[in-house]
Amino acid sequence: MNPLDAYDLISRAIDGGHAAHGYLICGDLGGGCSDITERLLLKLFPNEVAQIEKRCHPDVVYLTPEGKSRTIHTASMRERLIEPMSTTAFSGGWKVGVIVGADRLEVAAANSFLKSLEEPPPKTLYLLLTDQPDSILPTIVSRTQRIDLPMPSGVLEGDAYEQVAEVMQGEGCDGILQKAQAGRRLAEILGELKAEAEDEDVALVRKSFYKTVMGFVRAWMIEGRLERYQAFRDIEAVEDAYRQSERSMGDEAVLCFMADRMTWPK
Repeated sequence: MNPLDAYDLISRAIDGGHAAHGYLICGDLGGGCSDITERLLLKLFPNEVAQIEKRCHPDVVYLTPEGKSRTIHTASMRERLIEPMSTTAFSGGWKVGVIVGADRLEVAAANSFLKSLEEPPPKTLYLLLTDQPDSILPTIVSRTQRIDLPMPSGVLEGDAYEQVAEVMQGEGCDGILQKAQAGRRLAEILGELKAEAEDEDVALVRKSFYKTVMGFVRAWMIEGRLERYQAFRDIEAVEDAYRQSERSMGDEAVLCFMADRMTWPK
């Protein structure tokens, strides 16, 4: 289902008074999931566009993974979502809870959330966003309506992919020198790709590059080559590097710092 059709489905349910208490939206967190969330929030709060865009609306609560393990803990669930969502809506209308990375809920946090998900107050909507639906606890899945969006790969192909793979699949990258070499090599690859791209395509090339790197990190976790908490720290390092690269920071500095922060499988 494309994001626009998914939005229309949920929007009609809201208008008809039969919306689900929670929607599990599976797709690209920074793409389709984000798009649907923003559209729904603007529908429910049409006069507070600036607050929605700045994520400071008093009736919209966001919960995201935190810490080195990139996990949503029980205390955070209670203090940052359950308690705020149990109060009366500031605007007298809807309250919306958005969980970004719902697959990163620890079991106890998910269990503490179940009652709120099953029996929310009127005009309460929960949006659970994930790009790893297979990691969502069955108890959560069974209590939400699942929306599956296209998951574009967006990764590099051909020789470019193989060059990144050579770095990411290399062995023995556990010392300062080896990590620096890996970071410099990745910077060389990215630099070559950007030099070959048209000016308007540079941003897309950069995004595809980092998405490719992220794919290897996720594979390490799925294959059991890294502990979950180590993989989440690596994911955070790649995400931070991508954000820093958008600020026109030098690729070598950004990627060497990223490589140094990462735990590489042996």
